[in-house]
Amino acid sequence: MLKALVFDFDGVIVDTEAEWYYIYKEWLKKTYNYDLKVNDYLVCVGANSQNLFRFIKKELGDHVPIEEFEKEATQEYIERTNRLPAMEGVKELIVRAKSKGLKLAIATSATQKKPVTQLKRLGLLDYFDAFSTAELSENIKPAPDIFLKAAELLDCKPEECLAIEDSLNGLIAAQRASMPCLIVPNMITKDSPFTGYYKMVNSLKDIDLSEIESYFLKKE
Repeated sequence: MLKALVFDFDGVIVDTEAEWYYIYKEWLKKTYNYDLKVNDYLVCVGANSQNLFRFIKKELGDHVPIEEFEKEATQEYIERTNRLPAMEGVKELIVRAKSKGLKLAIATSATQKKPVTQLKRLGLLDYFDAFSTAELSENIKPAPDIFLKAAELLDCKPEECLAIEDSLNGLIAAQRASMPCLIVPNMITKDSPFTGYYKMVNSLKDIDLSEIESYFLKKE
């Protein structure tokens, strides 16, 4: 039986992934005349920036002050993302899910401040019952910890929850947690080699909760 929806945040609730990519891409092009490809950026999507840092230093050398740049870029990121609307279909799905009595959680490799700030800005914060963030787990995605913690906070079994993800790292984390996963790819993640997911949709507006509930009932 479906009891909860567990949302990733970046790229699912708000299209923040594209903003980070363009900030890095513009800086690397301007400073080093280096063209950062989307496929290379994907190493950090759903996880954190450390994989990307290692890749950039391997390409350009250890002298690249990437960690310092990220600190400077954070303010630009905040300014860009504070203007962004919720992704298509997000608000409608959240309202429908709560009307059906489903619990809602955020499961993200980011720290809690980011989703809480953005959800409050969008008027969606009070719909969520739990936040499973980097502070609460020893390992981030693609490890299963963040999804397992989300299920624990919701007082649900992982198999009673539907993970909603946009990234390969997120899908792998959900699979390792035994949580069915719906994929809603975005411009950054659309060419990722997704396999083994429950379903893929182009937009959250395309989600049919009755169909999902039937799927979970058939699994029992």
